Amino acid sequence: MPLTPTSNIGQNLADRFKVEDIASTSVNLRPWLDSDFGRYLQACERQVFEDHFAELPGYRFMRLGLSEDPQTLDCFKHIHRFSLHPSELGGDHAALANYTELPLMSESVDVMLLHHALEFSLSPKAVLAEASRVVMPGGHLLLCLFNPYGPMGMAKFPMQLCSEKPQFRFHNLRLGRLTDWLSLLNFHVERIEHGAYNLPLRYSAKDRSVESPLSEKDSQWEKVCKKARLPMGNFYMIHAVKRVSRGIRNTGRP
Repeated sequence: MPLTPTSNIGQNLADRFKVEDIASTSVNLRPWLDSDFGRYLQACERQVFEDHFAELPGYRFMRLGLSEDPQTLDCFKHIHRFSLHPSELGGDHAALANYTELPLMSESVDVMLLHHALEFSLSPKAVLAEASRVVMPGGHLLLCLFNPYGPMGMAKFPMQLCSEKPQFRFHNLRLGRLTDWLSLLNFHVERIEHGAYNLPLRYSAKDRSVESPLSEKDSQWEKVCKKARLPMGNFYMIHAVKRVSRGIRNTGRP
């Protein structure tokens, strides 16, 4: 039965809010990551990695992200650092893998970074559950996501209505929701960080002048927000540690 015009409009509207998987959207996201705002966002995230998480204990570090990003891997001091991706053949990834079916043994990774991998996946819960499977007991999980209450999160729905830009096709995942999911997976949240307070705009060379400092990572606005630790940045990070209960064996003789 053919769709009526009203049904077509409803279907087109629903398609605008649909989140596609990283495997199919990473190619379209690459130009945005290379844009002014994309580079600014990644620079702010790398600064947080270097300041707070670069020396987390462990040997194996794994990153699951939107695209190839050697600079982020270099922020960490672990001896064995590698990344996986579901579709990027030309990058420096260790292997191609679906984020819900990682080709790794359980409890084999010391530190896992999910770098915007959750909100751009079809099933964030499935990706998080698979990540928790491969993290060792006592291991560390880092989550980096767009903040629903930050500029990117607030702009998401209006931009989905008026454009088809892939960077706005993501799940808005609240901090409290992620904390609950982590608790169910036996992770204890150790630290939460926020960052990148500037608007997601395209800045020209003139905009980068002294008169328009909001395009700079070290602008006065950015410094004030960071000092006040305002929870309204473009991204937030969660550092959680896997806690697994172990039974106590009675080795004493009767």
